[in-house]
Amino acid sequence: MADSTADRLDALQQMIEQGKAVPMSASCIINRTDALALVAAARSVLADELDAVREAAEANPSVLERAKQEAAEVVRNAQEEAARLVEATEVVQAAQLRAEEVERHAAAEADALRKEADVYVDGRIAAMEAGLQKTLSQIQTMRARLASRSDLDAGE
Repeated sequence: MADSTADRLDALQQMIEQGKAVPMSASCIINRTDALALVAAARSVLADELDAVREAAEANPSVLERAKQEAAEVVRNAQEEAARLVEATEVVQAAQLRAEEVERHAAAEADALRKEADVYVDGRIAAMEAGLQKTLSQIQTMRARLASRSDLDAGE
């Protein structure tokens, strides 16, 4: 038996340890299909191991009883871990969907605020431009009067 139940459980543990961490929680993201496949493979290997243990333990009933207890515990632990992983994955997916919704809302709100600020700034610049145009017109009028009064155009 090249792949034992322990090997499969070690692979499951490694998958969980290497899963992408969910910020601000103890949860992680793992591939549900891969995790359930490891649990199914562990169950399959466990069944083969139990058959071998039964054959070896027929001569000694206490070994068989101990092996049954250990096998039941391994299966229970694997089922609990699989259930926890499935639940954690669903929670993570729901949280990701909510985060995407919040991000879209924030982006839309930021665009609206940016447009409102641009409209305000454009209005202020237009008012300043009008004021500068008026001032420039007044300066041109004063220079023209000064030029006609002092005959400044003749010297040019």
